[in-house]
Amino acid sequence: MSNRSESLDLKGADKESQIEGTQGSEKENHASQTTDNPEQEVMTCQYQDPDGEAHCCHEPAGESGFCFWHDENAPKDQPDVKQRLEEFAKRGGQLRGIVCKRANLVDVNLVKHGPGGGYDLSYANFYRSNMTNAHLFNAKFDNGSLMKADLHDANIHCASFLKCNLLGVKLTDTKIDNIKIGDTLQQEVEGRVAEKKGDMEKALDLYEQSEEIYRDLRKASEAQGIFTMAGHFLQKELTMRRYQMPLFSTQRAMSKTVDLFCGYGESPIRVVFFSLALILLCAMIYFFTGIQFSGEYVGFQQSQTFEGNLIAFFDCLYYSVVTFTTLGYGDFIPIGMSRLVAASEAFTGSFTIALFVVVFVKKMTR
Repeated sequence: MSNRSESLDLKGADKESQIEGTQGSEKENHASQTTDNPEQEVMTCQYQDPDGEAHCCHEPAGESGFCFWHDENAPKDQPDVKQRLEEFAKRGGQLRGIVCKRANLVDVNLVKHGPGGGYDLSYANFYRSNMTNAHLFNAKFDNGSLMKADLHDANIHCASFLKCNLLGVKLTDTKIDNIKIGDTLQQEVEGRVAEKKGDMEKALDLYEQSEEIYRDLRKASEAQGIFTMAGHFLQKELTMRRYQMPLFSTQRAMSKTVDLFCGYGESPIRVVFFSLALILLCAMIYFFTGIQFSGEYVGFQQSQTFEGNLIAFFDCLYYSVVTFTTLGYGDFIPIGMSRLVAASEAFTGSFTIALFVVVFVKKMTR
């Protein structure tokens, strides 16, 4: 082989090596770019909290775009799910909106120690989860769902359940001291909205669900000896039952009357306020219809001075108290229309006093 051919071969080899070197450097640069930009390989969870971006989840996302805890389709029936949830909570994972349907969370410990309150599990879904003997002190389940969850022997002391779905939740021997339910349940609010829209079938179903929830809470409160809370839940339970009655029925009118009089036997102060209001109303009627004292007319007269009419009103007020309590001293006598008012007041007064005694004794004996 000549020197010329050898030199050509060397030049060709050098050129190939340059090309290969260039391709190799391009591959290395591409690999380094992929490694330096992890967002191209690892995506974070796409969970969107209803309360804003301040509660986003930064866990690695799976194929669904959500992390394990926020993926509704990810099975939570593994035997180690309880331990994984506890570890996730301790390292500051986003507990809001997690989906733990049918999860086995027996004896789970979600108690957050230190200042700042308990763990925030708002919007979380624990449908049919087994949370027997769970430790959930001061936890927050607002706007979430515990539908048909088993909280047997659990500790939910001071926990918050504002607008949480508690339908069918099992509360046998559950410690429910100082729990926060709010003035209205989620189903109760939705029922009123449906009623305003004219969808009575849906409204009645939601009111029935609300009645069931309040009944379960009342029974749990009574079992724990928290009778003040039980009384409140009893009032709400009977109110939901009233909402299911026909609007202009006698049964609903009677139920509303009992509620106004004494809060279904749970509010003695209502009886007192009703008695005072009735006494004052009847006194005003007597003041204008008139009564008699020693044959003289007692009541409003234009010919009297302001002081004379004021004294006459206090005389009518005194007569109203005497009539309401059925003392009947006989010093004042009703005349004209005052007789009908006096008879009605005496009957209502005797009934109201008996009602007050029953309600008061019921509250005190608890």
